[in-house]
Amino acid sequence: MQRPTLSRQKGLSMIELLIAMAISSFLILGITQIFIDNKRNYIFQQNQSANQEGSRFSLMLLEQQLYKAGYRRTPQDSRDFIFPVAGAANGCMAFAAGQVIRPTTNGQGVCIRYQRATTTERDCQGNTITSNDPVTVKIERTAAGQLQCAVRSGTGAFSAAATLLENVSRIQFEYGIDAQGADRIADAYVTHNNIPNSADVIAVRYATLLESTSTNVALNTDSYHFPLSSTTATTPSDNRLYRSVQGTTTLRNVAP
Repeated sequence: MQRPTLSRQKGLSMIELLIAMAISSFLILGITQIFIDNKRNYIFQQNQSANQEGSRFSLMLLEQQLYKAGYRRTPQDSRDFIFPVAGAANGCMAFAAGQVIRPTTNGQGVCIRYQRATTTERDCQGNTITSNDPVTVKIERTAAGQLQCAVRSGTGAFSAAATLLENVSRIQFEYGIDAQGADRIADAYVTHNNIPNSADVIAVRYATLLESTSTNVALNTDSYHFPLSSTTATTPSDNRLYRSVQGTTTLRNVAP
């Protein structure tokens, strides 16, 4: 009597295949979620770092340039002699004799005058200052959010503006004035259109608000105060990252 032969199973059954596909799907979903989270965290860190670097640069730039305002190679010469009257030009308000700092007409920037300290000194665009003529520097935020610098030597024309920083969402300047006109101490801080013609600007208070390049990058609800002294927080609707910083610089060549 011949025994029946047992055939070996080949391939997978439908149930085994469904189980394998289910397990694979869970693994793929988990790995995909980890990748998405890591990428989002990476973009967040990159944009946050860019805001921090931009904020530090804006403070350093403004402080560095404002420190130069009113510098004279021969301090015994009067400011009226070294810095004569200069008409409004390229968005800078007109300078009276002796004035070394004026706001831009739109309030989004500041114009300063100074002489070079050394023959190797460079202006805000990185170019060597070639003469002892007073230099006028304009630093201004554009409507596109760029912080730009333009330079002129003596009574010449301003150079083409160079972009120094991107993604500047907002900027604010307040000017410390010597209202008494005697002690060269800032008695009050006023906006650009409230500076008395006869008052000396002794100090400048400034604030910048940097925004991230990417939208929808904030991991949680993000809010900011601008300027930092503001008591009202702003919550952006675009989920960008924002960073607000501010500083105050006393004009050491004007103040005592």
